Amino acid sequence: MSLAPVPEVRKMVAVARRFVAGEVHFSQVLVPAELCAFWANVHGAHPAIRALAAEWAMLADRVWNEWGQHGPGVHLPVEDFRRRVAKDLGALADATTDPELPL
Repeated sequence: MSLAPVPEVRKMVAVARRFVAGEVHFSQVLVPAELCAFWANVHGAHPAIRALAAEWAMLADRVWNEWGQHGPGVHLPVEDFRRRVAKDLGALADATTDPELPL
């Protein structure tokens, strides 16, 4: 596990905060989350960061579910996604002093 900062984490969190505030569309969370998940894996970031990025990317994709890739009836309402991201951001804010989670 690497403790080197992954800049994509900060970008993902910044977009997520704007999404929770209602400033941006949910689709704008998808690419930063996917990039963060990719680079966090490449750099061997903390498993919690990798899991969070992968989960946000998957949840954003479930809101979209444009091609039915998640199956019928798997659509996630955007407000459920917003609540989940807000909850995760609250937990993330609590963890920012943890040296094991470099942001």
